[in-house]
Amino acid sequence: MTATPTPTATAPQATAPAEVIPAALRCRTLLARKVAAGVGPEGLLPAPCESRVLESALALALLTAERAEEDAAARLTAYLRTTLRTSPPDPFQRAVARAVLGRDGDAGAALDAGLDGFDHFTAGRKRLMFGTVLAALGAAPFPDVPWEAYEARPQQSWLHMEMKALKVLAAHGTGRAEVVRDEDWDALLPALAPGPAWERNNLAQLLALLALRHSPRHRPALGDVLKHVADRLRPDGGVPFIDGMTVFTTAAAGLALSLLPAPPPCVTPMADALALRRNPDGGYGFHSGVAQSDVDDTCYVLEFLRRAAPVRHRAAIAEAERYLLDVRNPDGGFPTFARGTSSEIAMTAAAASALAPNPDRRDVVAQAVRYVVRNQRPDGTFERSWSRNATNAVFRAVLALNGVDARGEDPYGRERGAQARAAERALGHLAATQHADGGWGHAETEPSDPISTAYAVIALASAAPSRNGTTPARARTTDPLHAGTTPDRAHATDPLHHSTTLARALAYLIARQRPDGGYRSRPDQAGPRPLLYDVPALADVFVLLALSHATRFPGPRAGDR
Repeated sequence: MTATPTPTATAPQATAPAEVIPAALRCRTLLARKVAAGVGPEGLLPAPCESRVLESALALALLTAERAEEDAAARLTAYLRTTLRTSPPDPFQRAVARAVLGRDGDAGAALDAGLDGFDHFTAGRKRLMFGTVLAALGAAPFPDVPWEAYEARPQQSWLHMEMKALKVLAAHGTGRAEVVRDEDWDALLPALAPGPAWERNNLAQLLALLALRHSPRHRPALGDVLKHVADRLRPDGGVPFIDGMTVFTTAAAGLALSLLPAPPPCVTPMADALALRRNPDGGYGFHSGVAQSDVDDTCYVLEFLRRAAPVRHRAAIAEAERYLLDVRNPDGGFPTFARGTSSEIAMTAAAASALAPNPDRRDVVAQAVRYVVRNQRPDGTFERSWSRNATNAVFRAVLALNGVDARGEDPYGRERGAQARAAERALGHLAATQHADGGWGHAETEPSDPISTAYAVIALASAAPSRNGTTPARARTTDPLHAGTTPDRAHATDPLHHSTTLARALAYLIARQRPDGGYRSRPDQAGPRPLLYDVPALADVFVLLALSHATRFPGPRAGDR
């Protein structure tokens, strides 16, 4: 299918690869200065989350029901009304906000529309979750499911709390309070702790507090907690999904900065700060103070530490590897949070890239890459995981598929051809779906944005040839993120074509750089999937990571074409 054109004033498709590199280097320099300047004295890059309609509506429902914090309730009301008028979110969140504001709406249709096209192994649970939220707000009947459907183990800690809260709300909403057990109430009690939301997750806390209203024993404690909820409102009057993604963003930014020819001094304190935030299981959570480790954050931290301070933080590196090995599934794939839950393509590819530099992990890496190959879609794409766009999973898969270990050896042996063909299919999909302006969006029919385009650039940079038409020498290094991004030349259909596609993508990013060197982008992160949430710092970080990849070697001269 041809992408919907998104024309701009520039014509990046006419830009020769060699001609775009100097501008990309200047763009990279400005952006790197901005990112490095944002690193705080603790070595962390702040990455707060913007307000979102779902959490803001739940907070308003809670304060209204408890007749508490009138000023905060008024600010929440204003935020919701303004957002619905100026930048309405997805149908489900619109229905939640309308229910809380006392407006009519077809909640059932909104639920169907909000999950339309969401083809994911969590789809059934999301329908139950979203349907129960709408029912608890009086906008729809409660789902007719067995109570066991609200169980969520083994899963991430906040999902366990959310599902227990939804069970309590459904039980009391249907007159079946007797099905709520002491263990259900106990799972909600961390939400009563003062200060920041438990696990920095406002959605989980708000659902738990709404459920705890039904407990005569625990309801009196709500008053003090609601003061903290009111204090947490952002300047626009809303509540974010999570407090932020400081660990994730610092790791990705540190990796991008460490790939520069002269990494800035802040790289070392960034590595030190992350090493200090290791959880007892050896893994890392998305934000400071989050005890739930996950594969995504752990992989970024591991790759950054291995590149920036392999000796200084060898203990943290070893512990991160141990965490990944412990969470790995028998199918060779990696889940996001807990062994035994479904493996995911993006997580599996990330783990393969993070573990590849250690020759002792060759078998684990090879099994992970086989999992990626087995689960590639016919069009060359992969399941989207925690991002709403296809290019995120593609770049992570391509780096894993083209990987070699730290000694420059191929860990895949006779399977190399299959992996190279899979990588080429993924790259071919990028080339076929590139928009007229040189960028990519969440989907082929959606307009381009910098984050989606940055992900594609990382993948394409792994395949672009050097000036003499050979594989870039940097692909033979021990660079942990694209350690060994060498495509099998026998199976690459047209590497020069990928270089031209890359040049057009770089031109898109260059044209959209802001005067301060940074970027604004449509968000792509989803949680609970498929609901988007916005962490603005990610645009700068991932564009810098893309530019760091793409400018580490020169493209072919115009005359070489």
